[in-house]
Amino acid sequence: MILLQRVFLNNKICDILIKGNRIEKISDKIDIPAGEVIDCAGKAILPSFCNAHTHTTMMFLRGIGEDKNLFDWLDQDIFPREAKLKPEHIYPLSRYALLEMVKTGTTCFADMHFHSSGTLKAAQDMGLRALIPYLGMDLSDDKNTEHSVQQAVQFLEMPIDNPRIKKVLCCHSIYTCSQKLIKTFSDLAKKYGIYFQIHVSETQKEVDDCIKKFGCRPVELLYKWGVMGPKTHFAHAVHLDDGEIELVKRTGTVLAHCPTSNLKLGSGQMPLQKYLDAGIKPGLGTDSVSSNNSLSMISEMKLAALSAKNQADSVLAGKVGDIFGMATKNGFNAFGFNAGEIKEANLADFIMVDMDNQFLLPNNNFKSNMIYAADSSCITDVFCDGKPLMRNKIIPHESEIVSGFKKVCAVLMANS
Repeated sequence: MILLQRVFLNNKICDILIKGNRIEKISDKIDIPAGEVIDCAGKAILPSFCNAHTHTTMMFLRGIGEDKNLFDWLDQDIFPREAKLKPEHIYPLSRYALLEMVKTGTTCFADMHFHSSGTLKAAQDMGLRALIPYLGMDLSDDKNTEHSVQQAVQFLEMPIDNPRIKKVLCCHSIYTCSQKLIKTFSDLAKKYGIYFQIHVSETQKEVDDCIKKFGCRPVELLYKWGVMGPKTHFAHAVHLDDGEIELVKRTGTVLAHCPTSNLKLGSGQMPLQKYLDAGIKPGLGTDSVSSNNSLSMISEMKLAALSAKNQADSVLAGKVGDIFGMATKNGFNAFGFNAGEIKEANLADFIMVDMDNQFLLPNNNFKSNMIYAADSSCITDVFCDGKPLMRNKIIPHESEIVSGFKKVCAVLMANS
């Protein structure tokens, strides 16, 4: 057991007892023998973040393809370089991504990329929660479709004896995947009781092309194909009309909002407040460092709030509580983890921050400070599943992780 003493929670000082991987008790004073007692005076506790959509393996592409729209960025810069990736590159790339996540307070992420066994090993070794993918992208070629389905079945039958790790089947998008692949992957996900994720309505061009090809909008199309449901996650979902919003709400489909990526690639601004008013509870994601260029959920919260206010032309849009919930409990709940709030019986996934950090003073509104003022320098400790991932800003094997990442980057970027 771990006893956190004199920690700031919900505007008061309290003690918190961690037993195993859960929060056992929260009280003004706890007098129970514990294996470790941590004096948290001057620190506040918050739920850690859940990154609802990212691409960990793309770490080597930070700063590549700047000042381009989505399709030019993908075709000219991303897809050609991703083609160089080999299975042995994935572990050091993913491990470095997870290092950045831990430093910025994230303990859970939903990944979407190729060669995921390396990402799985990185998540297991570093102690995070993860949705580990098999990503399909057949470009409407029947041979590619058959191969992707075979590989997906092998992935689904692969045992993962780790409660922190869940599987997800992914299709890149309706413009890179055939109807057969999308429907097959969705059906397989339902059969195995796992999650399905796809990029949806990221740009207006995607919507226009879908209408031209299929006679309907992307969400309408995926609804017709039977893809939607509470274990289906739509990444981006920037351009939804009222009918599509209703379909998302009715089916319980989960949205992952990636405001930095959307703005950087000129994809548009999600009408977030409209979705919230409809009863939809999106998660928040960073997307990749090649379109963000950071994995910091703190930075993502600020831009989500400001983008919502700008898009709605209302200061009442993107309220502090809604934005913080998107970065924490919405993502955890969507992925089936009982975390994202500091309360008894919840999983012990949390961060501690230095209350004397320059960005958190004065403490007139703590959560507002975390969204609008803070950066990762305020985070001192990160715990996942009751175990420390970072203590007093120290992460085990950090220099080794950085060194391995730099070596892979040198190989991948040579002659690029």
